[in-house]
Amino acid sequence: MLRQLLSGFSSIHVGLQVGYLISILIEKGIPILLEQTSRRFPKRKVKSFGVEDRISALPDDLLVRILLLVPTKDALATMILSKRWRSIWTMVPKLDYLEMISDDTNKVVIGGLLGRLLERFFGRNDQKRLWLLRFIDESLQAHKAPVLEALAIGVDRGRHVDVVDVGNWIKKAVHSRVRELGFILRWSAEPTRLPNNLYTCDTLVSLGLSNKILVDVPSPACLPSLKYLILDSVVYKDEDSLARFLSSCPLLKTLIVERHHQDNVKVFNIKAPFLVFLSYHYVKLEPHGEAIEGSLVIDSPALKKIFITDHSRDSYSIENEPRLEKANINFRCYPDDRFRTSLSSVMCLELVLSFATFSWFSTIGYSYLMECKIILVHDLDWLQPLMFLLQNSPNLKVLLIDKTFIQVAEELPLSWNQPSSVPGCLSTHLEIFEWREYKGRNEEREFINYIFANSKCLKRAGFSLKSTGNHKDRKNMKDLESMYRVSTSSQLLFSTQVEYMSVSGETRE
Repeated sequence: MLRQLLSGFSSIHVGLQVGYLISILIEKGIPILLEQTSRRFPKRKVKSFGVEDRISALPDDLLVRILLLVPTKDALATMILSKRWRSIWTMVPKLDYLEMISDDTNKVVIGGLLGRLLERFFGRNDQKRLWLLRFIDESLQAHKAPVLEALAIGVDRGRHVDVVDVGNWIKKAVHSRVRELGFILRWSAEPTRLPNNLYTCDTLVSLGLSNKILVDVPSPACLPSLKYLILDSVVYKDEDSLARFLSSCPLLKTLIVERHHQDNVKVFNIKAPFLVFLSYHYVKLEPHGEAIEGSLVIDSPALKKIFITDHSRDSYSIENEPRLEKANINFRCYPDDRFRTSLSSVMCLELVLSFATFSWFSTIGYSYLMECKIILVHDLDWLQPLMFLLQNSPNLKVLLIDKTFIQVAEELPLSWNQPSSVPGCLSTHLEIFEWREYKGRNEEREFINYIFANSKCLKRAGFSLKSTGNHKDRKNMKDLESMYRVSTSSQLLFSTQVEYMSVSGETRE
């Protein structure tokens, strides 16, 4: 997860540094490889055209900037070009070791010349892992750039705890005034406590911690520049350590959290005065299907965007009622009144329907809501509650209904009663209406017929079907085409994959 999330930070194009092991490769590995190559391809006389190597004549700082544009394994390969290049990449200020480990296979996937050398000298994948750990250790020690702008390290599964001291990697990064740090530990050992100087690094702007990491924050702690924080499946020493961590980040703007039920936290308290974006993901339950009872408490008055997926049935509360602009909600609990009220200001809402969220439609006024995506994952009697939402959303322009996740042979009966008054959004605002996995049930047909007959501003109606060649789907298409649309200029589209287009023109899958 962390690798994908780190892409939200500034791009990390990195070159590894020349350490003791690089010298071994240069002195022993490369001559052997070149000797093998010369045996397979005998030397031939080559006519010289007198081509001048102008790139090598460039100043060091420009060559470093060039190496920043290529992947690590490619930057590494430049050391064999000539003596001129052997030490250039030791000044590259961004280091990315993540690309050398595959997320899917947990194999060392170093390619190119270095990859072939590793195959020759180490062969087995576990031996290459050990070599890679030592290589990271040595290359960090040899790093010469005055400032380490970014460092990303991933240690995959295996028992390599005693090979290197990963704490020294963090100390080196902090000493080099690192600005962006991503650290993933997937090994089978116990969670690792990181050095205390990490929590007092005054240059750190972006930090991502993932998996076997123990968050044990000392007192005092201060991260005065930190704005972006990812906590992915880590373990916390206790709730106080989490509180100290967040309170030590006075400028924190983005927080991304993925939890598991063994992280030692019951009350997850998020107190960050300048937090703008929060993503909170907690779906792993205890072995018998029941999660430990807990709660999420949010005290972030500047919060604008919130993405929550939580199947733990924890309680939710929110302080200071921030004016949210965008919300993506998927949980089974019943949040407090202040949490529900904070949603009244959203302009873009994505909601997974459940019994807990039904009541929101009739009790909350969504005066600012312009785009709404309703996702059904359970078979529910949902049409009537949706009409309450339309009644309470006078400025709604985009409505998407997604039923792709419902996999039941027989669906529950639906209730549909035509409202006594037409929702204001249909008369004056609704422009885009889309439905994924439309099946043409009688109540659904009546609902769509009502939408078509009253949406005066409708520009496009799209329906996604499993197969346009299916007899039932063809029948549904003809039925929809025959319905009266009050907006004569509106388009009716059918596809096996309708793309959701927002008002702003942004395509969303």
